[in-house]
Amino acid sequence: MGLTFAELTDTKIGPISFAAGDRGLTHVYFGKLSGLKSGLGLSEDVPSLPGLETVGALLVEMNEYLFGIRKSFSVDLDWTGMTGFQRRVLEITATIPFGAVMTYGEIARQLGQPKAARAVGTALGANPMPIVIPCHRVIGSGHLLHGYAGGLPVKSTLLTLEGLNVENDLVVL
Repeated sequence: MGLTFAELTDTKIGPISFAAGDRGLTHVYFGKLSGLKSGLGLSEDVPSLPGLETVGALLVEMNEYLFGIRKSFSVDLDWTGMTGFQRRVLEITATIPFGAVMTYGEIARQLGQPKAARAVGTALGANPMPIVIPCHRVIGSGHLLHGYAGGLPVKSTLLTLEGLNVENDLVVL
């Protein structure tokens, strides 16, 4: 399967790169496009026409989101390559509304595995499509920000953009 790539170079959270294939979006990466491509270990560059449509739409939608205009994304997501547990975690995470948060424990309880909060964190840490699957909206039980692929300052910026008050890595509800 071919992939089509795109990059937003000048955003308030730094460069963001994207990859999409025939089934939809596959990756969102905090960094330059060269970093995404090297991380994927691609030996050849075979574009995907449906992927071109996806990244084209995502470029518009991501800009709208970062300027506070858009609250959700409409692009198709490619769920292949995810474990069953990770996919279930990310599907729940994808339902967290703009401006809202959930805790790792709340997601674990929704999965029927109330002691799996750490496993939820591990699954979110491997989220290949941050922002679009809004793992930045998942926080610790004491409302403390925990790890994020883009770093805690980016997580804080995204939550603030969504209208939440973040002080000293703590979401004040």
